[in-house]
Amino acid sequence: MPTDTPTTEQKLATLIDLLSCGDQDEHEIARIVGICHQAQQKPAETLVENYGKGADQVAQYDPQGVTAFVIFVELEDYFAVSDTVDELHEQVVEAFETPQLPDFPYDSNTFQTVSDYFQWLDAQLLIHHPAYRLMHFGQSYTHDFQTILVRRDKAESLLALCVDLNLEAEYCE
Repeated sequence: MPTDTPTTEQKLATLIDLLSCGDQDEHEIARIVGICHQAQQKPAETLVENYGKGADQVAQYDPQGVTAFVIFVELEDYFAVSDTVDELHEQVVEAFETPQLPDFPYDSNTFQTVSDYFQWLDAQLLIHHPAYRLMHFGQSYTHDFQTILVRRDKAESLLALCVDLNLEAEYCE
């Protein structure tokens, strides 16, 4: 009896579609899935071939993170990456065509932790851009934060796919 269990490639295609909020066409998604598949077979060679000398370090130091690295590099324009929450906030604000989020509250915040900031940001997103929420995805090798805005109604599916594909992802909370 045949099963309708999606293949790894289909799961990756769905994940890429969810991470890009449906912005990538099927040919671009297939190209990225192809690189991910190639990187699973020959990680170091694929990373060097597609991203240059030095990219193979990911395969050496974080072999489990190769797929997430490929997805991050290929969808880099969708990510907000930063060392500080105020810089991260600026990138989140700029992600919207018509930004409505307030500026970072330098003088009036009561944030004691990064979690406090993320809770405040999620409340602001619910008010101004309720269809979106911020998530951590993959492992940043150079910054403290590697985040992406995703459709709130698709976030649970996205997290389930990441668990299934053994990719690092979580809500920014």
